[in-house]
Amino acid sequence: LATALQHQGEYNQAKVLYQRAVRIKEKHYGEDHVQLSSTLNNLATALQHQGEYNQAKVLYQRAVHIKQKHYGADHVEVAFTLNNLSTIVHYQGDYDKAKVLYQRALRIMQKHYSEDHVQVLSILNNLATLLQHQEEYDQAKVLYQRAVHIKQKHYGADHVE
Repeated sequence: LATALQHQGEYNQAKVLYQRAVRIKEKHYGEDHVQLSSTLNNLATALQHQGEYNQAKVLYQRAVHIKQKHYGADHVEVAFTLNNLSTIVHYQGDYDKAKVLYQRALRIMQKHYSEDHVQVLSILNNLATLLQHQEEYDQAKVLYQRAVHIKQKHYGADHVE
């Protein structure tokens, strides 16, 4: 239900349900069980949409820690959450740290998927946006072009994406 509410933009209601789910999972599984990590990530996303960046950052960091412990540092699940954490760090203006996190997430994804796989799109776009904010326009352009190429390959040249 929380996920559906989140997709409908009902972030406060989703937040309440995710917080409840976190408490239940912590009680049942413990505070660092992998079953908890996706709920922490989802709660962080709801908080992020409400502008509660500091709380979201803490939860994303916790989810990354749990996923690294369970899956290993180079697993795609770690990369997905690193991308989310990078976005918060980016929003908070720590561009250098965000860049390192985005690059790490991208390396992990490219290790498991090809460099032109659709799974790398979100990270490519986020990193390109960061580079643009840092006025590194040439590097941003290369990443945006790469993202367009992937989208055309995956969806076709005339697709809305």
